[in-house]
Amino acid sequence: MKKLLTVAVLALTAAALTFAQSCGRSEPEETAKETVALPDHVTADYDTEWAYAGMDRQIPSDDGDFAVTGSGFVYRGGWLGVDGDGYFDLACLREPGSEESFTFCFDAYTEGDGSLRIGLWLYSVDSLPGDGSGGVWLSYSDGQIADNGESHTVPKGAASVRVQMDAPGQRLRVYVNGDLVIDRACAPENGGGAVKIISGKGPAFISNAAFRMGI
Repeated sequence: MKKLLTVAVLALTAAALTFAQSCGRSEPEETAKETVALPDHVTADYDTEWAYAGMDRQIPSDDGDFAVTGSGFVYRGGWLGVDGDGYFDLACLREPGSEESFTFCFDAYTEGDGSLRIGLWLYSVDSLPGDGSGGVWLSYSDGQIADNGESHTVPKGAASVRVQMDAPGQRLRVYVNGDLVIDRACAPENGGGAVKIISGKGPAFISNAAFRMGI
């Protein structure tokens, strides 16, 4: 009986010590997710012939001009984008035909490995680079824009991008901060079609997306 009592006391003591140690152990603190410090958002001024999304508010699912899909993207400070992993896909729902010129504008902000892909005359709003559905794709990253195998230097940080497609003249022109960086022959593909921006890995953000028929 005495032996059983001793074993019980020892078991209770061990349990008490374990409980005390567990109460004294602090749980690991959750590391706050780092976010990119974005430039101040400045609302652009477009008239009614433009489809416009300032990104200072979420684009609704029933919007008639733009559709946003993706994973891990945020609306923050007047910008739409991704800080790290994740992506967003912004499609313009006004699809130009093969004989319709158009202008597509947006503000871009990328850092490090962050990048954006700009698609023109795509087969559909679901088209992706390299999926075989054709179209014209530009790649925009921090300090560089690439098109048709050629790279062009652009300012780092935030920049205003203006894409003009002259359909009858079959010419593509791209301006960054008002400077012409791309000017080349460009025949329409797919009989015309969707215009969109998708992000690669962040940091990659856009703001003030605007689209109209005509240049």
